Amino acid sequence: MAGYPYTSLHDLALKDIEWERWQRLVNSIAALFNSPVAFINQASNKGIEVLVASELPTTHYSPGGSASIETNVYCHKVVRSNSPLYVKDASKTNEWDNNPEVTEDNYVSYLVYPIHWPDGKCFGTLCVMDTSPTNYKQPFLEMLEVLRDVISSDLAHLYKESELKIESRLDPLTEIHNRRGFEEAFIQFQKLGNRLNRAAQLLFIDLNNFKKINDTLGHNAGDEVLKRFANVLRSCIRKTDLLCRWGGDEFVIILNNEDKVAQKEFIERIKEKQENDFKNYGYKEICFSVGAVEVVPNINCDLAQLLHKADNIMYSCKKD
Repeated sequence: MAGYPYTSLHDLALKDIEWERWQRLVNSIAALFNSPVAFINQASNKGIEVLVASELPTTHYSPGGSASIETNVYCHKVVRSNSPLYVKDASKTNEWDNNPEVTEDNYVSYLVYPIHWPDGKCFGTLCVMDTSPTNYKQPFLEMLEVLRDVISSDLAHLYKESELKIESRLDPLTEIHNRRGFEEAFIQFQKLGNRLNRAAQLLFIDLNNFKKINDTLGHNAGDEVLKRFANVLRSCIRKTDLLCRWGGDEFVIILNNEDKVAQKEFIERIKEKQENDFKNYGYKEICFSVGAVEVVPNINCDLAQLLHKADNIMYSCKKD
């Protein structure tokens, strides 16, 4: 069974992570709590993965080790609830009878705070464990919470840096990929499709009667139409698809689906949502034309060629 939907920080090899500071922090926690082990863990695609472990002979898990999604370990409960957990003595309940941290390593006490991504979702955990029952006073609980906030702050900084790096690749009006961002993303998308030997569909979309909106209602109304249409497209795609404002009133989508029937259903879904949204705002005359081509894996065909072919098909549809 798959783990959580986030890539491991270890696999990403990010240079902006404060690994040394995190290591000192974890070592200090173990010392302050006089405990045999402390960890920073991530809820990643590997399950619960150890990112940083206290450097003690009593620490039985190393960075890179993980517990699968099916394993009954303390951290899974914290990540799923996104809330702190303090187990003073695991032997007092049968909830942890099959927890290998208890049965194999005798970590019967567990204090943890969830670490958060900037959007509030659970990134992982900061935890301290002991082989003896504990009864930590409130100041110790508050201290671990503050240290957790330090790590969450580091993640927020990393997240902001990533946003700045992609800012030039977003269209400022619609907040989707601009041409540059799409071209870069397409290269990676095509490489993956080639490795998996999996086809996809490229859709070139042009708004009809858009010039009329600009001429009769003004450019502010035109901008509103573009933003609304981008939101319609965004609501129809999946995370594995690519969406771009190519320029003016032209949009491009890479539909990560080999099924041409699914492509037709996708276009119908766009039409339905666009019509429902636009008729409430006086833009009834706005519709769109689509040219669709298949992105065939391991065929020497670049984005410019695909777009040219799709553009021709789209204009043929407009004439019909």
